[in-house]
Amino acid sequence: MAIELMFSKANTQGLRGIAALTIVFFHVVWGYGISPLLNMWGAFFVTIFIILSGYGLEESFRMRGLDGFWRKRVEKVVLPVAFFVCAYNYLFPYILPDDPLFEGSAMRKCLDELLFFSPRFWYVFFILKWYFVYWLGTRFMGERSRWIFFLICALICLNMPSPAGHLEAEQSFSFLAGVLLSRKKEWLCSLRQRAVWRWLAILFFIGFVCLVLKTISPFHDLKGSIAYNYFLCPFRLSIGLAFMPLLTLLRPDRGAVMQIFGKYSMEIYIAHIPFTAMVKDAESTFVFFACSAFCFCMLLMYSRFVARKIGIAQALFIIVNVLFVAKYSARISDTLALCATLLAVVFYYVLCRYVQWKALGGRMAFVLCLICFAMMPILQYSIDPYSLQVDRWSALHFPIQNLLSGVYPYAANTHLGGYASPFPVWQILHVPFYLMGNVGLSFFFAFALFLWSMFKVQGKAKATMAGLLMSSSVAVWYEVAVRSDLLTNMLLLAAMINLVLHRMSREWVDAKCWWMACAVGLLVSTRMIVLVPLAILLFPFLVGMKWHRQISVVLLTMLVFLLTFAPFALWDWQSFYHFEMNPWTLQTRQGNISDFVVFLPLVICLAFNHKMNPRRYYRNSAFALAAFVAVTFVHNMYSEENWNLFSSTFDITYISTCLPFCFMSMVDSEDA
Repeated sequence: MAIELMFSKANTQGLRGIAALTIVFFHVVWGYGISPLLNMWGAFFVTIFIILSGYGLEESFRMRGLDGFWRKRVEKVVLPVAFFVCAYNYLFPYILPDDPLFEGSAMRKCLDELLFFSPRFWYVFFILKWYFVYWLGTRFMGERSRWIFFLICALICLNMPSPAGHLEAEQSFSFLAGVLLSRKKEWLCSLRQRAVWRWLAILFFIGFVCLVLKTISPFHDLKGSIAYNYFLCPFRLSIGLAFMPLLTLLRPDRGAVMQIFGKYSMEIYIAHIPFTAMVKDAESTFVFFACSAFCFCMLLMYSRFVARKIGIAQALFIIVNVLFVAKYSARISDTLALCATLLAVVFYYVLCRYVQWKALGGRMAFVLCLICFAMMPILQYSIDPYSLQVDRWSALHFPIQNLLSGVYPYAANTHLGGYASPFPVWQILHVPFYLMGNVGLSFFFAFALFLWSMFKVQGKAKATMAGLLMSSSVAVWYEVAVRSDLLTNMLLLAAMINLVLHRMSREWVDAKCWWMACAVGLLVSTRMIVLVPLAILLFPFLVGMKWHRQISVVLLTMLVFLLTFAPFALWDWQSFYHFEMNPWTLQTRQGNISDFVVFLPLVICLAFNHKMNPRRYYRNSAFALAAFVAVTFVHNMYSEENWNLFSSTFDITYISTCLPFCFMSMVDSEDA
């Protein structure tokens, strides 16, 4: 038995194929409930799966280090699972409407599975946890320390309950075994055949002893407890390790079919898992295989046409616009919503992936931008603003009306009867547009400034590209139609950042830090959400300053921000501070302290990740803005038990704040 053959790339890929197909087979056997002795065999092949994951990761580290570690994990594991969970929960209720598997809220099911409140995809979350443990140990610890760390984490897993019950605990040492196999590969390959058979006999003996012990009544009564894990873990691990060289004797490295199945082993696993509960008889087994095959093809299409083809910025651009299409077409009919949503996905995918901008011709593209730019004000003026059920325009119009009439501005109501609380700088900036009779005209000023900043820094071609992307966006047209100032705020911020980003260095920031602190204070006095992209941009520079300058810069920023409110506070302190809907309320009531605790580490990671690469910065800012809205929405969904994303509780227009940064990331040609 040649152990070195077991470690070849072709063989390990073939072993993954065998493991994937065998897991599917035993899930079918489990559905028929033939015998517990048959049911247990599938777990051994899960062990092989996890061992090979640890082995492959350590081999990759030994060759290439940790370069692109999380990008690869996200591309190969996180995104395919997220795509499949959403597609499965929203699509299959239409395909199998009478099946009880698809009853209930699709949104609730998606969130439960993606946040691991449901253990259906336990393997994915288990392997992701080990990826994180591996990255921590390898990135921040020495060789000996990381092995101690790995061992401690494995012991914690063995002794801690999880949503998946025993399934995680019984595999607690499998990933670590794979890493160890990679480290000891040369020694294992030097073993003589007799020694190999001796080790296999030992492994099978350990497995047999654990099997006998866990079936004895006093020990079997421990089932469900942590103590029972101490029988399951060595049982699964020893037999799984012993199977690997034995399966190598079948020469899966020579089988083209097994190589294909091994290449797509993760897709095979993901595609069949949700349907295992439907297996009961021959007819349901046929439906199980048909549904699994359909989902497998769907994942292959994702792998072929989306993975590595669509980046984060492109994905956010598609998601934002598709959400708008789905929400407003659903008000007409569900059938129209389904068709319109699918068409929107295809249209925006083609727009992101296949449109060759240079082939359009500079003059033609410029003319298209001008046509759209001319149509937007026509659309805006064709709608009576008082008929709109969105009051962002009147939340600016009436406070400014009060301000210019000598009446306290924060006493104004919107045209829908709500309260208005625009920040001071944002009010002042809109005074010229109010005098022109339409505060919604500020969008066109911000739009033009944004495109001019693109032209000034990136050139005519990229500015035209950004203009075309904006003109094609349903979310942008919606913002124009309802005279909203939300996207205007982000366009103005993006334009200002775009103009200074290419100049920024540590020396430049140190020289301009006091002016920048004042500028940040004024920008925050437009809308508090601007802090997200500003923090991602400036936090690395702030960390590099001396501590006394850090404190001074932060205090100056806060002082400038507070000074913008001083005239209103002195005007009417009682209404300013004690009023139920004071200027702070509307911009802080959506969030929660727990959301901030979750969100802050993400912002810090994204701040240090971009390293002043413009495309990375724009992408990270877009992702952070979308994530901020997503975290808030998910928290509110669980706290209010409201799973309808398109209800009045959730204003999906907030997610459009990421669009300007998406546009800049999408048109930037530099490598991220």
